Amino acid sequence: MANSSETTEGLSGIFDFTFTKFVTPVIIKILYILVLVFGGLLWVILLITSIFNGFAAFLGVLIFGTLGFLMTVLLYRVMFELVMVIFAIKENTDRLP
Repeated sequence: MANSSETTEGLSGIFDFTFTKFVTPVIIKILYILVLVFGGLLWVILLITSIFNGFAAFLGVLIFGTLGFLMTVLLYRVMFELVMVIFAIKENTDRLP
């Protein structure tokens, strides 16, 4: 989203005390991957443990756990996109005369 002069490659922008490089777009990508991985892992663990607690528990986790996982991923995705929109607004206002 931002120009290459404003966006840092990797996490080297953490030590940029002039705040001319943005590290947030890189961090957001990593955080979104972590949300997907840990959310999916938690769902699988809950699904496996519910097998030992009967069919009703398994069915409940299968339905409500899946809905919960999808809603959580959707919520984080929207939140991360809102942060990226702020960066896009900043980039576009920098181009104004």
